[in-house]
Amino acid sequence: MIIKSVSNQNYKLINRLKNKKYREKENLFIIESRKLVDEAINSSANIDFIFLRSDVSYETDFESLVFDKALFNKLTMLKSSDGIGAVVRKPAPKKIKSKKVLLLDSINDPGNIGTMIRSAEAFGFNDIILSPDCVDIYNEKALRASMGSVFRLNIVKLTYDEIESFKTCYKFLAADMAGLDIREYKSDSKIILAIGNEANGLGKEVRSLTDTFVKIPMEGAIESLNAAIAASIIMNRLM
Repeated sequence: MIIKSVSNQNYKLINRLKNKKYREKENLFIIESRKLVDEAINSSANIDFIFLRSDVSYETDFESLVFDKALFNKLTMLKSSDGIGAVVRKPAPKKIKSKKVLLLDSINDPGNIGTMIRSAEAFGFNDIILSPDCVDIYNEKALRASMGSVFRLNIVKLTYDEIESFKTCYKFLAADMAGLDIREYKSDSKIILAIGNEANGLGKEVRSLTDTFVKIPMEGAIESLNAAIAASIIMNRLM
């Protein structure tokens, strides 16, 4: 059956999930594109249902809903959609237990946070802590930038008091232009690497917890790097 009416309940649900408030209320989020849906399935994400444009076929064991072209085009958030999407249930957060943890403090840009999540998986940071005011990782741009890593990592949002509780078993490392050359840092056995806001850097709460500040040596007239690039370089150095 092809869905053609805007009064359809699943059509309404998908539309609501474009809004962060409803993603939090329903504990669901949307993904779009064959690649992301494939990644979600291969990563055993908890998929509620898949939705398709009527001119697209996609073989799956999951429940699939088909929308006519006009209705699907109202749903999609992509400029050039391949006609495949899914509604996915947010994973339950797990206990932080990795030796290397990434802490993202007040990151505002969804592309940056998605890229940092992708790099975290590449460099063995399997637990990620988000400060209370980080951008939503289930934002469409963040999900695309993560390239599926969001399905495979343990990502938890914590208060600053909860973050402070990790001082008992982790050394806090943070990126800062005035810090120690990352090449000279002798890694501790268990670390939390903190990356601050794109414009303002680390907040006072995380700065006060930091044991060691590190910087990336640079040449030329460059004063700073994009937060996602800087995070990726430091994580690579800490492998």
